[in-house]
Amino acid sequence: MDDQDKGKTALRIAFIAETKLASVVTVLLEKLQQDERDRVDIYCVLEKVLQKDTGGLESRLLNKIITLASNHMRETQEATNELKVAASNTLVTLARCYFYEVMYELQCLLKLLGLPEEFTFVTLGNLSSAYALECIPYVGMTLKRMFSMLGLVKDSRLRQAFCGVLEKWSRAINLYLTNWDENTFPSMGTLRFFDTILPFYCHVTSNWLKCEELKLKQAIIKALGPMMSLLLHKEEHHDRIFELISWLLEQYKEDIDVFHVTKSLSQLLEVSCEYKIPLPKEKFQAICSALHIQICSQAKPLSTENHAELLDCVVLLARSSPDDLIAFLHSQLEIENEAVRVASLNLLRAIVGADLPETRVKKFLIVKAVKSTFSDQNATVRKAVLHFIRRLLSSGSVENCAAWDVVAYVFREFSVSTSKLAIQEESTIQTLCIDILQCLDTSVSGMTQVLWPRLLEYVVPAQYTGTLKPLCRCLRELAEKKQQEGEEAACLDYSGPVKLPTPQGLLARLLVVASSPYEREGHGCAALQLLKALHHNIHAAVGEMWVLKIPPLLQYIEGNTENSLDYEQWEHMLLQFLRTSLEMIGDSAWSSQISLELSQQMAGYASPSKEKSFLYKALGTSLAVCQDLVHVKSQINTFLTTTDYTEAPEREGVISILALSAESHLDLTLNALQEFGAAMSKVKISGFIGRLKDYHRGKRGKTRSTLMLTYSNVAVHAPKDQLLSRVEADITGNILHHYRASCQVLGITVTNKDMYLKLTLIQNVTEISCAILETRDSQEFEFSYKQELLGYMLDFIKKEPLDSLASPVRYKAILSIEHLSKLKPSLTLEENRELLDQCFKSLFPLPPLEKTKEEGETAKDALHIQSLYVGSLEALGKLMKTLLEEEPTADWFQEMFELLATWVSSEKEWERERALQASTQLLTAYQEAVNSTTQETFNQFGSLIGLIAPYSCDSLATSRQWVVDCISCLLCIQGQSMNLGSAAEELRCLREALTAPDPEALFQASSKMARVVSEYFPSEQATDFIKATLGGMLSASPTCATAAGLWMKIILKECGDAMLDKVPDILVIIYSHMPAIQEGSLRQFLVEAVSILAHRDLETVISSLLGEPLPMDSDIIELWRSLGADPLLATQVLKILIDKIKTPTRQEGRITSETEIDRDLAAAEPLSATCAIFEVVSALQSSKAVQDLLPELFPVLLQQITRTLGQEMPLPGISSRREFQKDLQHTEGDPCRLSIQALEAVLFKAGNERLGRALREQRTQILLENPKTHHEGVCLLVSGLLRAELVTPEILQSLLPWVNSPTENLRVTSTAFLAQLMSDPMLREKKFLKSVLSILEERSQDRNSIVRQMAVRGLGNLVYGAPEKVKKHKKFLLDILIGALHDIFSSEVIGESMKALAKVLKELKEKDIGSSFKDLTQQIRTYFDDEDDALRSMAFVLFGILARLTKRKWKTYFADQVKKSWVTLLLHLQDPNPEISMECRATFHLCFPFLGLKRLQSAINEHLGGTAKLKPEELQVDICRHLAKKNAELLEKLYQTTITYFYSSWEEIRAVAANLAGIILEHTDRQRMKWLDLEYLLMSLQVLQKDPSPTVQLVATEIISNICSGRVIGE
Repeated sequence: MDDQDKGKTALRIAFIAETKLASVVTVLLEKLQQDERDRVDIYCVLEKVLQKDTGGLESRLLNKIITLASNHMRETQEATNELKVAASNTLVTLARCYFYEVMYELQCLLKLLGLPEEFTFVTLGNLSSAYALECIPYVGMTLKRMFSMLGLVKDSRLRQAFCGVLEKWSRAINLYLTNWDENTFPSMGTLRFFDTILPFYCHVTSNWLKCEELKLKQAIIKALGPMMSLLLHKEEHHDRIFELISWLLEQYKEDIDVFHVTKSLSQLLEVSCEYKIPLPKEKFQAICSALHIQICSQAKPLSTENHAELLDCVVLLARSSPDDLIAFLHSQLEIENEAVRVASLNLLRAIVGADLPETRVKKFLIVKAVKSTFSDQNATVRKAVLHFIRRLLSSGSVENCAAWDVVAYVFREFSVSTSKLAIQEESTIQTLCIDILQCLDTSVSGMTQVLWPRLLEYVVPAQYTGTLKPLCRCLRELAEKKQQEGEEAACLDYSGPVKLPTPQGLLARLLVVASSPYEREGHGCAALQLLKALHHNIHAAVGEMWVLKIPPLLQYIEGNTENSLDYEQWEHMLLQFLRTSLEMIGDSAWSSQISLELSQQMAGYASPSKEKSFLYKALGTSLAVCQDLVHVKSQINTFLTTTDYTEAPEREGVISILALSAESHLDLTLNALQEFGAAMSKVKISGFIGRLKDYHRGKRGKTRSTLMLTYSNVAVHAPKDQLLSRVEADITGNILHHYRASCQVLGITVTNKDMYLKLTLIQNVTEISCAILETRDSQEFEFSYKQELLGYMLDFIKKEPLDSLASPVRYKAILSIEHLSKLKPSLTLEENRELLDQCFKSLFPLPPLEKTKEEGETAKDALHIQSLYVGSLEALGKLMKTLLEEEPTADWFQEMFELLATWVSSEKEWERERALQASTQLLTAYQEAVNSTTQETFNQFGSLIGLIAPYSCDSLATSRQWVVDCISCLLCIQGQSMNLGSAAEELRCLREALTAPDPEALFQASSKMARVVSEYFPSEQATDFIKATLGGMLSASPTCATAAGLWMKIILKECGDAMLDKVPDILVIIYSHMPAIQEGSLRQFLVEAVSILAHRDLETVISSLLGEPLPMDSDIIELWRSLGADPLLATQVLKILIDKIKTPTRQEGRITSETEIDRDLAAAEPLSATCAIFEVVSALQSSKAVQDLLPELFPVLLQQITRTLGQEMPLPGISSRREFQKDLQHTEGDPCRLSIQALEAVLFKAGNERLGRALREQRTQILLENPKTHHEGVCLLVSGLLRAELVTPEILQSLLPWVNSPTENLRVTSTAFLAQLMSDPMLREKKFLKSVLSILEERSQDRNSIVRQMAVRGLGNLVYGAPEKVKKHKKFLLDILIGALHDIFSSEVIGESMKALAKVLKELKEKDIGSSFKDLTQQIRTYFDDEDDALRSMAFVLFGILARLTKRKWKTYFADQVKKSWVTLLLHLQDPNPEISMECRATFHLCFPFLGLKRLQSAINEHLGGTAKLKPEELQVDICRHLAKKNAELLEKLYQTTITYFYSSWEEIRAVAANLAGIILEHTDRQRMKWLDLEYLLMSLQVLQKDPSPTVQLVATEIISNICSGRVIGE
């Protein structure tokens, strides 16, 4: 817990103790006894509690506290020093209510044998400090007991404690003696105290003074002061006390805290003064010297408290012996040492400030001493003198002390310091002088006699300008005092001994001072107030008028500040006051005199300065009033000829004089200008070099520029009824003459690059234009110089650099054009457009303001540049307003805004800011000049909102605020016939909100503004708004583009219902901009816009999207997906798309040209709708919509897949984004594949990922899109749907009509669908089986082979879907299936029939087959050697199935068929196709028993029964060997059949047959082979030797070799 927390805890406990003191104290005492670690904190809490005690503590608790604290205070361990302090403090606090008990405890401790512990004495001392008077009765006994121990005190700490007791108890005695009368204790004699203290004093001074320990010495010094001051009361001790003064003064040299030395001296001197005890002369001087040295010493700085004590000592010395002290200090002032003089002056100031009775009569001596330093030039000494003067003049009286000398010194020092203000100390001195004058109190005794009228000497001299405020205040007070004494006393004696300024001089000076009223802490008011007070001394004629006129002038100053004051207006008021005053005086001589006085005072003012500028104007005003034309002309000529035209202030001055004089003397002034100009032109400068020098020095150029400005200023000030007759020939003509002359070098006209000359002509144009416009006949006056002057202005603007704004040419030229545009004759619209465009090009591309400000070298330069920037834009606004007022039409406004639009959408933020500001100015002007007067419909609202609104989130806060201003104007224009209500207030609030730097906050504020605007948005301008907004997205910064999106979304959402007729056009605009807008968040706005429109008019949006060409690009895909992602729209969108697919266009994607007429193209709209379904479904957030619409979606998409099977993409149409090319080309893509993707997406979204994965693994898409495998793909698709349980009766009902469609593809698809569906129990369960069987029967005869194939497959699948129905429909099935075996057009139908028969026969028995057995068996055998692997394989499978089925009825017949086929089976055990050989192996094994070769059966079983790899040759050997022995007939049959396979189409079979023939020959003797035609065999083998297959050749060659060698058959 820190100290602050501990303090709070203690206060809380103390608060509780107020009501429960005993309880709290008891707890704290227990804690003190138990908790050794926190005893200090507990004592602190206990101290707080005891401070709240009012004396009601129980004796038991009181005694316990005293005992515990006394014990803890006296513990000896070093570690418990804090505890001792806390215990001691607690005892002192306890003594507040229980002083006797605590004192008793301490006295008991003093009685103990031996020395008491240190803190016993510390507590005694603290007790005396806290309760001084209560301790007095115990002084005797306490000090006696302490004195008895004094000889035993050797320890330094204990001595310090002793000194502490002596110091504090001596103070208590002194306090008692000082308050003797107020004391409630019995009075005690002083002798008793002296006798008690004296032994201690003697012991300490005799034994302890020589100690070296600093802490002890400091304790001794602190104790000696109170003891010495106490003993000083008794005369016999004086010598002893004065002797110790020397020792005390010596201590200043020691390294100790000298404050205690000074304090002891102070206590001693205070008793000395109080009881008139004189100090010995040498001691007095010693003390003065020591104290002075202390104050002068720079060895170590004085502490504040020591310095204060030192000054107190000096004041006490002044009370004791003022003459001696002043003499001492005077002598010190004679010493030429800064520190000594400053210290002495400060001490004299302290003496004067003390205002002692002893020193009041000594002021003259004191001032005399100080005056001895007036010649000292040391700044520190001068400051000390001024500080003294301030203290002296603020004292009670300045009589008889040479006060005027010190006042004059103040003015002298102010004047001296004014010339050295660069030095910091001089500035301080000047401030001090002003402070002294401000503190001058004219009510001080003798002050009026000292100051009046001498102070008037300092009013007119320029060097005392800084003192004018206090000076005028003092003079005003003195004048008012004199007026109270009487008119005679108030009148000034201008011929007296005091040299006073003239009345004209005073008037001129005070008016010029008043022209800068806030300078030097506002001396203007003081000057006017003095002028009012002195009115009788200025001129008798102005008295009453000034009493009335000056107060309003004062109120005007007081009602403004330096920043708010209109200085031009203020100068006008003062000049008018001067003019009225001079007219009231009505004395030409007086007016002439004041003009001369003004001329004389010019030298006293800085150049340039406001005062001097005003002085010129005042001089011009005085000349205008003066009726002495000779004097006026003389003054004008003097100024024209003597002015230094190279100095700007002088040029401005002469312009002011002539312009103001023209108010009354127009002809005289123009003639003087004409004469001076003519005289200047006549002055020839000889020589080429001289003319060049004259040109480069610029004096003549500056003179001409001055004359030009004078002419235009004369036009401004000329009487309005005289101007128009003189403005062209005498004023404008002369201006252009001087301008052209200034543009010549050596007589040759050159391009004007002189900025000053440009500005001069610009100012001329502005002033002349304004002057003409102020005349009564200005609208009838045709100014012939307008076009020429306008040309100059535009030329100046064009030549201004675009990377800098340091020159005011641009700003002032635009301003002059604005004024010039108002004059007749008017410009054409094209001229105005070019003029405005040039101004934009000159202003907007400038670098950012902050960057241009960096060009300035100083802060003032930067401020100037900023001023030019602000002024230029304001001038542009005024120009636009003027041009619009000249042609107040909506068309001209539109043209002006078109010029601005390019800049509004600039990539550079600073250009946008300026354009937006200009937009605000233009809209405001339109509202005032056009809209408020014509009440025309404002057709630009939508486009302008779209252009401007996005920049409500511009990177610059100023741009954002300009946007709000623009929109406010637009709303006022648009809603002029409506009540805007709270919209204006809302926009004001949003203007503030748009200053936030956070983009999110900006977007929120911008959105709110969009909602405000939506209430007044004209729906017929929707397309203009959308177009402009999307344009903003393309050209604006990211945040502005986002804002554009927000605005578009909000306006569409809020005003969408009113824009339904504009939806197609809006969509076209959105589509056209999508390719260019690729940034994700911005595209989202386009998507959301389409979604908003879709909520309003879904049919139109979908039709528009479907009208876009295929394949869909990413933009259209994104839009479709957005519709799908909208849960409120998705279902409706899908339903509409389903309808679009169901009702395809008649064209079906074909075109009419002869070259393309045979090409099969997909219908565009259904295909687009299909692709749209894919995108919509892909974007669906939930599968529910697809699940609900699956019965509709699946059939139409399957229909679309079927319809587009084998078709090409439609030709591209004309799109809003794609140009239709003359050479029509088909777009890339496969319509069927696109339709399949849509179906896959639907099925995937329906919620079965396993189905989608299975379809992909089975490559269903590839099968579906290929016309040759489409039916297989349909079957796989249906199979997957069945597994996913997605086939519904509704889907089936939708597909059933297709089986009779004239379109073959639809029949194929539907039949395949039904074929696969037959494998599922659904048909039987839903009672569709009978109708589907009927359909399949019918389709089995279809002209399309694939349809027949699928019909047959479907019949076979009945085995899976309704196995129990197979026997019921066995004849029906077998007839159709066996009939299909005879299909001569399609092997696929035959193969499918075999597969179906294989499935059906497995469900039947021998008896179920009936008479079809023979036909079936024979038909199957025909395919044993078929080249089609599938047919061959299925033939073997079927034959094996029949072998299983054959029991009794058809056994003989089947055995005969086996005998006819068994050789074929034997050979095909080595079929080229390994899979077929496996099928053949199974069938051969099943059929072999029908051959009746029972003995061979076991061998056959060994070869064919297991899973071991078949060894055909061994099998053949076993068969041949057995037949050779047992069945020659079968052997012969085997041979004869084998020979026929020498000509098989399969090389493998040919090789096998040849090899088998060799085996037969090898295992049969010649006698049993009579049927063998060896020649034919050899001939056949020789043919095989030439077989293309090397294998066959090798086998044939080997057999022939064996025959020839006799290894087979005998010779």
